[in-house]
Amino acid sequence: MNNVKVKALGAVLAALAIVDCHAEENIAPGEGTLFRSVFGETLERDYGITVSSLLDIAYSRNNRSNHSERQDGLSNFPITGMSDEGLELGSLHLFVDKQIKGPFISRITPLPGPKADDFSFGFTAEVNYGRNAQFAATYGWDRTLGVNELDGAKAQRDKDYFLSFPNFAATAYVPYGPGFSVMAGVLGPALGYEIPPNIRAARNPFASKTYAFVSEPGDVAGVLVSSRLYNGDAGIFGVEAGVVQGWNNLRDNNDDKSVMGALRWRTPDMNTWIDYEFIVGNEQNDSFSDVQAPPSRIVSPSGQFKQQHSLNGWHQFDQRWSMGAEVVYGHQSGDGKASTVDVVNGPGFDGATWWGANAVVTYQFRPDISWSLRGEHFSDPDGFILFPTTAARGNFNALTTGFRYDVNKNVSLRPELRYDWFDPKEHDRPYGNGRDRDRLGVMVETLVYF
Repeated sequence: MNNVKVKALGAVLAALAIVDCHAEENIAPGEGTLFRSVFGETLERDYGITVSSLLDIAYSRNNRSNHSERQDGLSNFPITGMSDEGLELGSLHLFVDKQIKGPFISRITPLPGPKADDFSFGFTAEVNYGRNAQFAATYGWDRTLGVNELDGAKAQRDKDYFLSFPNFAATAYVPYGPGFSVMAGVLGPALGYEIPPNIRAARNPFASKTYAFVSEPGDVAGVLVSSRLYNGDAGIFGVEAGVVQGWNNLRDNNDDKSVMGALRWRTPDMNTWIDYEFIVGNEQNDSFSDVQAPPSRIVSPSGQFKQQHSLNGWHQFDQRWSMGAEVVYGHQSGDGKASTVDVVNGPGFDGATWWGANAVVTYQFRPDISWSLRGEHFSDPDGFILFPTTAARGNFNALTTGFRYDVNKNVSLRPELRYDWFDPKEHDRPYGNGRDRDRLGVMVETLVYF
C-alpha cells in the first residue's frame, strides 16, 4: 500500500513487546520536574500549586494521501488527534493547578473516603500551543487572538501553530450538606470516554481519537456544581449539573444557555465505573453576523435544540486486563423552514441525528508496557456532527491497535496501527481527499512530561 511502512511499524511493535524484562518496575512521574528544578518546591509545598508541562508530538503516514496533500497539512482528516502527516507538533501544554480538598474531582469522579469539613479554594489553568490548539479555541475567548486569526487555507498549507486556553477556571469546595465542588470559567466539559489532553491519567490509549470524540464539545464556559451523594458498600455515587453558554462558546450568540450534567458511579475499590453525561440546549446562531461554526452550523431566528449524550464505563478485570466502552447519541433539531439555514447545505434544515459505539481492551505486560485494541462504529447519516473534519454521510468504522511504552519518568512512546472503512449512505468518500472509502495509517507518538 502506498507510503505506509507496515513492516517498519511491525518491527517497532515487536521490539517494544520484548524489551528488557528487568526495566524499572515503578516509574516515578516526571510532571513538574522542570519547574521544580528551576524554581524549587516552595510553591507546591507551601501553597499546593503545581506547574507542569506536556509535549505531544507524532510522526504519521497513511496510504491514501498524495505528496502535495501531505505537504499541505490535515491529510489525515477525518482522523483526528494528529491531523498532519509527517512530523507534527500536536501540542505543547502548560498546566497550573491548585487542587481543592473535597470528595469530588469536578468533571472526573467522586472519591472514596470521609467528607471534607473545611472550605477549600483553588483554580485550574491550561495553555495549549501547537497544531491541535486550533481545534481547542473558544468563541469570545481565545479564538480571536492575533496568532489565531489566520486564513484557513493558508494555515493548512503552512501547517501554522495556534494558541488556546482550554481551561481557565476557579474552583471551590463548600462543606454544607453532602459537600459541593464548584467550578466556574472556561473548561473542558470532559463529556465522553476520551477526554483531552493526553495527560498520563487520561483514558486515551492512542494518539488518534474516536469519531465519538469528534462529535463532542471541546470547551464550554459557565458554572458546574458537583457532589458526592453516596459513599458506602453499594459504591460511590456522584452527580454534576451546570449551566454554560453553549458548545465552544463564551460569547452567547442566541440568548439561550445550555445545560450539562452527569451521573457517576464507582465501586468502593474504584475498579469499576459507569458515567452518564449530557449537554442539551438551543445551539443555533441567531444571525449570519455572528456564526460560530463548526460547533453551531445552523442559523435560525428561532431556537433549534441540540443534545449530546454519552454512556461510558471502565472495568479492571485483574492486574493485567482492563476494558472501557462508550455509547453516544446526539440530535440537532431543525424546523425545516426556509429561514433555518445549514451553512453547509443551505436553507430548510430539518434536523440531524448521529450515534456511535466504541470499546477498548488493554493488557498490561509490565508497569511500563501495555497493549491496547480499540474498535468503533459511528453513524452520521446526515454528514452533520463530524464537520469540519468531514461532511460524508454514512457509517464510519475503525480498528486501532498499539502499545504504550513508558521509557522513563519523562518520556512515553505510543506507536499505533489504524484501519478505517466507510459505508456510504449514497456516494461519499471521506478518505484520500474524497477519493477513497478506506484507509490504513501508522503513527508513532512521543509524550514528554516535564
